[in-house]
Amino acid sequence: MIIKVKSSPSNEELIAALRRDFSKAYSYREFGLGKKTVLVRKSVFLGAQISVKENEITIQGSPPSFGSGILAGLAMTEAAIFVVPLFLFTGATPSKFRKLETEIALFLSSKF
Repeated sequence: MIIKVKSSPSNEELIAALRRDFSKAYSYREFGLGKKTVLVRKSVFLGAQISVKENEITIQGSPPSFGSGILAGLAMTEAAIFVVPLFLFTGATPSKFRKLETEIALFLSSKF
């Protein structure tokens, strides 16, 4: 999901705003070479990645840790028969990723 903003916030500003006004129940951290993105973690398998470019913010639902990312990759192979039920059992369904993306997008569009 891509949202247009008036001014591009830094990752530090994003994390501070999310911690202060969005939810203290989630964890937030910078990620990537050069700390280019912000990871929002709701649970072990459910999270979102936020990237800022010029006057737009991209929000993409993704597993918030390396281990769950590997499992998500395995879900695209023959191992899906074992991995997909694990994701469904933990509540990390595609609709929950979209719901988290939407919640974050609504907050950020009103904030920035």
